[in-house]
Amino acid sequence: MAGYLTGKVVVLFGAGNDAHRGVAVALAEAGADLAIAGLAPELSDEAALHSIANEIWALGRRSTVVALPKDDALSFAGAVQKATSELGRADLVVRTSAILNA
Repeated sequence: MAGYLTGKVVVLFGAGNDAHRGVAVALAEAGADLAIAGLAPELSDEAALHSIANEIWALGRRSTVVALPKDDALSFAGAVQKATSELGRADLVVRTSAILNA
């Protein structure tokens, strides 16, 4: 899969926890630059997004963080706009979701 997404920019929503870190890393390993977007009501949530972005940079890919104040369409549009302004464009939007076991 290496190189499959080379030159592409992916906006990854819902990437703020370790369960989704693997998705971000896999996309970067496939060659994509990423806008890491996630809900960040607390400072620790935003720090988690930056941690993932730093891991993407360490893989030699570009990344930016979009801390979303709430889960709504306007926040999503803003994330895509930030990806476009900072990374040049947005080729693919991926929305991850968690399944929690009680």
